[in-house]
Amino acid sequence: MKKSQWMGHGMALICVVVWGSTFMVSKGLMTFLQPVQLMLLRFILAYLLLWVLHPKWYFRWREEWRFLLLALFSNTLYCLAETNAITLTQTSNVSILVSTSPILMALLLAVIRKEEHLKRGQITGYAVAFVGVVLVVLNGMTALHLRPLGDLLALSAAASWSVYCLLLRRWSPLYDGLLITRKLMFYGILTVLPLVLLDGHPIPFESVFTWENGLKLMYLGFVGSALCYLFWNKATQKISVLKASLYIYMVPLVTLVVSAVALHETITVTGVIGIFLVIAGMVLGTL
Repeated sequence: MKKSQWMGHGMALICVVVWGSTFMVSKGLMTFLQPVQLMLLRFILAYLLLWVLHPKWYFRWREEWRFLLLALFSNTLYCLAETNAITLTQTSNVSILVSTSPILMALLLAVIRKEEHLKRGQITGYAVAFVGVVLVVLNGMTALHLRPLGDLLALSAAASWSVYCLLLRRWSPLYDGLLITRKLMFYGILTVLPLVLLDGHPIPFESVFTWENGLKLMYLGFVGSALCYLFWNKATQKISVLKASLYIYMVPLVTLVVSAVALHETITVTGVIGIFLVIAGMVLGTL
């Protein structure tokens, strides 16, 4: 395997490890912040860091719609759908349905570009990894309880991320990765700001500006948004969108492990089997 491919896999792995840990951080901050407020603050912090890293002005009327679409699907629509889904259905349902993103992406790619089909080993890998995700999320629970509206929103989040990755696949070769990521955060701010104003709740800055909450917010903005979106964009270039998307299956796995370490939650035999299946499926899918 080439050095650039190893780097791509490493970047994708870093992304899912961070994203798997952000659920707990976000949950803590949302005790006093509205979801849209948290989104806005994350995007602002990420944009400021990315501007420092890439302080070059770039604006072309004929091209800005591309960045707007990327931001809508990767930031605004995805985050809104996932956040609202959690309030309307079980977290386990959301984890499983959002993890269908790699499958939806493969189906969309097969429809759009019929000459690109998954190999038999890749199909097996996707299926095995998804079964593993279900077992990881259930982790000993006996059943899921369907909540149609919330479950549909979770599935919409997965579809939104899939569309973003396919658009990124098409346009990322045209622009610098730092520029794309900075534009994502800029248009994320523009599209979320009206929602914050419509929500009507004032941002409780007195609660935000504490050491603990400030560090949590910086972790979400600087690492979870700026760094990870940049790494994800580069990973898709180095190892392909389909291979990078397989790492999405690891997000529930990371969340399970973090919960076990930080909250002392028990990992059952079902969860352990799921972990092995996720890893095995990812290996098969990348061959």
